[in-house]
Amino acid sequence: MRLGRTTLFHFASHVVVSLAGFAATFAIARLGGADLIGLYAPAVAVAFWLNIPATAVGDSLTKRLSEGSDRGEYLATGLVMLAGIAVVLGVAVVLGTPLVNWLVGAEVGDVVALLVVGNVAFIGVRAVLNGEKKVARAAGTKSLERIVRSVLQIAAVAAGYGVTALVAGHAAALFVGTLAAVVFVDLSPGRPTRRAARSLFDFARYTWLSTLKTRAFSWMDTVVLAAFAVGSTLIGVYEVAWSLASVFALVAVSVKSTLFPEMSELGVDDEHDRIHHYLNEGLVFTGVFVIPGLFGAWALGERVLRIYRPEFTQGAPILVLLVLARMLAAYGEQFLNVVNAIDRPDVAFRVNLAFAGSNLLLNVALIYLYGWVGAAVATVLSAGVGLVYSYVALSRLVGRPDVPVLEIARQAVAALVMVAAVVSVRPAVPTGNYLTIGLVLAGAAVYTAVLIAVSGRIRAKVRGLAGV
Repeated sequence: MRLGRTTLFHFASHVVVSLAGFAATFAIARLGGADLIGLYAPAVAVAFWLNIPATAVGDSLTKRLSEGSDRGEYLATGLVMLAGIAVVLGVAVVLGTPLVNWLVGAEVGDVVALLVVGNVAFIGVRAVLNGEKKVARAAGTKSLERIVRSVLQIAAVAAGYGVTALVAGHAAALFVGTLAAVVFVDLSPGRPTRRAARSLFDFARYTWLSTLKTRAFSWMDTVVLAAFAVGSTLIGVYEVAWSLASVFALVAVSVKSTLFPEMSELGVDDEHDRIHHYLNEGLVFTGVFVIPGLFGAWALGERVLRIYRPEFTQGAPILVLLVLARMLAAYGEQFLNVVNAIDRPDVAFRVNLAFAGSNLLLNVALIYLYGWVGAAVATVLSAGVGLVYSYVALSRLVGRPDVPVLEIARQAVAALVMVAAVVSVRPAVPTGNYLTIGLVLAGAAVYTAVLIAVSGRIRAKVRGLAGV
């Protein structure tokens, strides 16, 4: 129940993040149109790609801190490494401003440098909190950062400012989130050592590709679409579809973040049976949101996208494909989470290399042939590659995972009942923003009721979390 409550709080924090993000995206879309989002998304993509080294070091720091020994030494060494990365990347972006401006299509190089440095700081302090097993508090600081960012960006758009103000607001929010997260850190840094640096580097030299995989999954299509000059409007529509698809993976992200430090500690003592138990629990809840999200995107995707502006409805098929990609990736990430937790980053490296390579090649080839639809298909196919490879790799390390097939099937049945109910009443419900939201909520209520009725395991968890 302790882990369940941590996951629930982490998920609630991500719901806050999503709601704040939805508000900001909605405001930008309504006031600035798809073109403005289509300029902002590549700028953020550039920053996120450049932060791969910082995220790799952050993941390594979380891993070493969660193991429980020499924590002050690792903390000091990790912070020194991250500070060095921030300086190098910041200077590199300033020097490469013309290239950044060309890729984004706007004069944003200087503020992207601030965004990169802010990201490094925020990544570092949240990595420390996760290493201290303060996953919920790390998620809370992310909620604060997203709320501040949304407020600043909505104010900027309402005042008539452009993409530079959006990027600047994003950077400012990261610094606010960093300061808030520092308050919750209990560890005191010791003295940086070469031994700790080597240990962090040994883990990070493999996990950087895990970060590359994450960046490829989230931003490869955006960068390639921008490089092929498909137009800021289509990129904007694509990004809105992606942001909606990502909402359905929130539970999976929370489960993964909560279980990693626990399984990492178990991995030190080779307690594989308990790790299998945690993985099985994680797989049960991975699909709780994303499975109904896939069915719901098919049934109501066009109506939901119309809430932003009519021009966004052309992204309805893209939305379905991207939710499918998020679902495949969510299950694959649970398997890979265990691989990293048992300190086998070398194996995770090979899995991530296969994903990143296939993602790049498929995006370039399919976008060239089919445009933005090709980008969505490439994301689905590469997510499938990652899922299969992660499962095979984990099976070789600790034995075949106990996949809760019946529980996943029950979630699919509940989703089918939900879709049947929504489709049956959809023709009688006029098009309108509030009515569409009402349909979504009604569908969610049907799904929840059916799932609780057919799944004793979910029912028991709900009662436990509610304290019944």
